[in-house]
Amino acid sequence: MASVEVSEAEAAGGLESEEPSLVGKLEDSIEIKSNAGDFHDVFSCRPHHIPNVSPDNIQGCGMHEGDWGTPGSTIVWDYVHEGKKKFAKEIVEAIDHENYSTTFKVIEGDIMEYYKNFRLIVKATPKKDGEGSIVHWTLEYEKLHENIPDPTSLMEFLHAISKDIDLHLQEVAAAGKNE
Repeated sequence: MASVEVSEAEAAGGLESEEPSLVGKLEDSIEIKSNAGDFHDVFSCRPHHIPNVSPDNIQGCGMHEGDWGTPGSTIVWDYVHEGKKKFAKEIVEAIDHENYSTTFKVIEGDIMEYYKNFRLIVKATPKKDGEGSIVHWTLEYEKLHENIPDPTSLMEFLHAISKDIDLHLQEVAAAGKNE
């Protein structure tokens, strides 16, 4: 006779779900040498400069509706991820200039083939020693089905863009220019 284990929840009359959650959150940070405010300014007010700074990753960034640096605006990105050309249309949900944070919600594009909802939050925090910053990326998502992988390769992609922006900002600072 086979033995059957009963969990405490089942014994108490509840059911435990064996299915993985379709809702996820992926967070990671990268250290940069640039000023947090300058880094934040690129994503919050000047994302259209990113194709010039990270051309291997971002081919285009255009305003679909609204104005640069304004919550509620809609931005369209052309990018290359995992060797394939892709696009995304995002709403700028929030810009917090005090905390150097910008939130984007993807509403159309290739990523929506895999996710029902997808939000990106980028936040730059000055390091305590005053030398550089920590860029923290948060990806919040809901997968269309359980076989969709977590977006770890997208996080690596965002790190690469962050490094390109950091290098550009360092070059601008070294040249004594205001961008």
